Amino acid sequence: MFRITSAKTLLPSSTRCNFKSVASFHTSRVALEPRWKDLSVEKKQNFTRSFVALFKEKNPCSKSNVMYKELTADMEEHGDTPYVFGILYNELTDVSLGKSTDNEKGEGLMGDDAFLKLLYKD
Repeated sequence: MFRITSAKTLLPSSTRCNFKSVASFHTSRVALEPRWKDLSVEKKQNFTRSFVALFKEKNPCSKSNVMYKELTADMEEHGDTPYVFGILYNELTDVSLGKSTDNEKGEGLMGDDAFLKLLYKD
């Protein structure tokens, strides 16, 4: 049988923990962009309007402009936003954080810096 008398006798000095440094290691707050579900209706509508305007500016001949216009036509009246813009918002958030598996910064529509600037910061 083994008997443990103290951690000091079992661990060499190079492997002992300095608990003061470990406790203060995770003290900084990480600011992340909020997800779609965290935004107010007003912020969702502002993002949606900005996204549609920017998309139209960058893709003036796209048939998607008609679809986006129809989707956003009555959002103020209904006090809501089409959730498809939530999917786009969350994907832009993932791209900006480097978590997207489908898109990368600087490549394509979802990696375009102009669209990434539409995101809200916490």
